[in-house]
Amino acid sequence: MPNKRSTYHNRLDEALAYIARHMKERIQLGHLSEASGVSKRTLGYLFLRTYGITPMAFLKQERLRKARMLLQHADPSTATVTSIARECGFAHMGQFSLDYKRLFRESPSETLSQSQTGTGSPERL
Repeated sequence: MPNKRSTYHNRLDEALAYIARHMKERIQLGHLSEASGVSKRTLGYLFLRTYGITPMAFLKQERLRKARMLLQHADPSTATVTSIARECGFAHMGQFSLDYKRLFRESPSETLSQSQTGTGSPERL
């Protein structure tokens, strides 16, 4: 019989897998709760205990990290910040830019422009 800790770990893995599969879509806490098979409250506890943030803050952080990786490897002559942000599930470009700059200390357009010259700053992840 599995112990409670391994069961919760499996539930957390289910939520993480759901995030990875549905990153472009609008994800709500209820979706993560259903996918993981635990209540919203339990899921919140698992994320806070494991990552120190809520499930929705974790989702935003993962989307921002994915956007950064895509911006760093994009061709600035064809890619746009907007297209990459939308690919990562962001709908509000102003909020995306604010959150991105808060986390990475540069704007998304700065990251994209640096990918052209190969002088991008080392990843701060």
